[in-house]
Amino acid sequence: MMAQPSYAPAPLFAPFSVIGPQFIALQPLEVIVEKCPCRNIVITDINHKILLKVKPYNKRFHCQRVLLDPNDNPIAKLRKKNLSMHSRWNVFRGESKESSDMLFTTNTKHMIHFKTNVSVMLANKMSNKDDCDLRIKGSLSKGNCTIYMGDSSTAVAQVVFLTLFP
Repeated sequence: MMAQPSYAPAPLFAPFSVIGPQFIALQPLEVIVEKCPCRNIVITDINHKILLKVKPYNKRFHCQRVLLDPNDNPIAKLRKKNLSMHSRWNVFRGESKESSDMLFTTNTKHMIHFKTNVSVMLANKMSNKDDCDLRIKGSLSKGNCTIYMGDSSTAVAQVVFLTLFP
């Protein structure tokens, strides 16, 4: 009996890029997220090749992080908005904070929340505050979340944390 070829199911949506096409993964990607001293985060593949880094970006009055490539080139700056009742973060291209370089903004629906429920508005659609482009739901403390297309039930990505014991 001849083995049947296996085909990956076709995606339910057209792949799209928020930051750049080099960050699109058409197949599931297993990564290791390691929290390091000084609030640094290193993201590697299963062979421990560095894919991304996240480092604090110290400014006096703003909580900020910078997303870096493996060579420490800035990809995006994540900047928490002060005095926001809904935990708003603005994300900019590179190390910029200019509105013309804004990639997207996020906020939570409620001031107090027990599960992750974050709205993501892409920069080109922020004029309509009622519509979100992506929604992140789940429980990061329990190790899972799913990213949906807007308010639909169409999942575009999923994060599942696995703990491996030797």
